[in-house]
Amino acid sequence: MTRRIVMAEELGYCWGVRRALEIITEAGDPNNPVATIGDVIHNPQVVQRLKARGVDTAESVEEAAQRGFRRVAITAHGAGPERARLAAEHGLELIDTTCPLVTKVQRLGQKLVRQGYFLVVYGDSFHPEVRGVLAWAETSRAVAAKHIEDLPWNAPRGSTDPDAKVPPRKVAVVSQTTKNVDEFMEFVTQLTSMVARDGGEIRVCNTICEPTSERQNALRRLAGEVDLILAIGGKKSSNTARLAEVGRSYGVPSYHIESEAEIEPAWLDGVEVVGVTAGASTPDDVIEGVVDWLVGQGFAPPEGGIRYRDLDDVPAY
Repeated sequence: MTRRIVMAEELGYCWGVRRALEIITEAGDPNNPVATIGDVIHNPQVVQRLKARGVDTAESVEEAAQRGFRRVAITAHGAGPERARLAAEHGLELIDTTCPLVTKVQRLGQKLVRQGYFLVVYGDSFHPEVRGVLAWAETSRAVAAKHIEDLPWNAPRGSTDPDAKVPPRKVAVVSQTTKNVDEFMEFVTQLTSMVARDGGEIRVCNTICEPTSERQNALRRLAGEVDLILAIGGKKSSNTARLAEVGRSYGVPSYHIESEAEIEPAWLDGVEVVGVTAGASTPDDVIEGVVDWLVGQGFAPPEGGIRYRDLDDVPAY
């Protein structure tokens, strides 16, 4: 039997990432460099390449100013309103590459808070997107949580336990755009059981972005026909990590790798069909590098080549 490679129908750069890279690449100038506050996207190869075009990274606006940058950029993951204020205070030009789908979550969070809801952001509290959404909410009545235990409440509404900390009457939940939809729904089910008692009201907004859902759904379709899954993307890439998790949830050995250099030959022992997917911030040539390496190990190239969307296609969402 011929060993072969099967590509996920949806993989690699999403529209929002391509947009961010177009903005920052056009802004790049070695004679007037720009500092992104954090990685413009979570892919180390891209970050390294951008340095040659006059795009470097800094941990903060203050650091960028101290290092002599005259321009700073908000990354595709977004940032709070404080970022713009600090840039103005230091006399720096601000370039905004925030994905429009992240901007939608920021504005929705603001709206929900103004409507009197306590805001729960489902996601990783350390992630820049989550921090930005919380910052735009501009309230102490907001929290990031990935598990029910992360919330400031330990009992459902109506509890008579003297040590109970119960949710307020109105709670709204949004999601980090790159999360696993099944895990989000499980979290929402648990949160609803805490809030929707004793006159409680819960508003659920599934803000996981379409590109993330598309890549996860494509991987689910792929999982039934492969022996192994390689999910390609930067180690900081949340959506790539979720792809590997989805593969493992289907009982398929799945590995999150940044490039072909991380593939262990032993993983391929007894494997006839390798499934390949990639996160929304993974460059096309990095995907090709993994495929070429597999071909060099005796796997037949994927039928139809590596499929990408039309790069000029702008989605409706």
